[in-house]
Amino acid sequence: MKKNKTYGKILTLFIIAILILDQITKIWLYKKGIATILESNNNNGYYIIISIIIVLMIIRYISSDNLFIKLDTKIILSFGVAGAIGNVIDRIWNKNVIVFIKLGDYINLNLAYVYILIAWIGMALILAKNTVNFMKERKLRKMKMSDIKNNDLSSKMKRRKF
Repeated sequence: MKKNKTYGKILTLFIIAILILDQITKIWLYKKGIATILESNNNNGYYIIISIIIVLMIIRYISSDNLFIKLDTKIILSFGVAGAIGNVIDRIWNKNVIVFIKLGDYINLNLAYVYILIAWIGMALILAKNTVNFMKERKLRKMKMSDIKNNDLSSKMKRRKF
């Protein structure tokens, strides 16, 4: 129990640290003229409310004492929380998100988006790893069950002497 509380404090500090890094880079690059504010599409209220709801759900999930939630999952989800909070802060203060990473004509990013992308990719990898482990365990169980059935069948055959 004490170990989980220590992890909780460390995860909170981790979220705050990468959130501060996101905000500092946005402010610094915006003042230098490198970053721009995306044009508003008048859905800020919707994005803010949905983001807050999702962040609260994820925080509740990663702060639970459930022993089945591994530390790697909590760390990956912490990236998503920090990214979402960073973009909510932008939407509240600037009415939209500050971006400074441009990939082509249509993709504009910032560190918060990168954090969210890390969370998505990380969760996909964790899910894939867990699925592979589950399939291996399932195969082993089937092999053990077939061995048990074969042993039972052979012992029955030995008992029946024709």
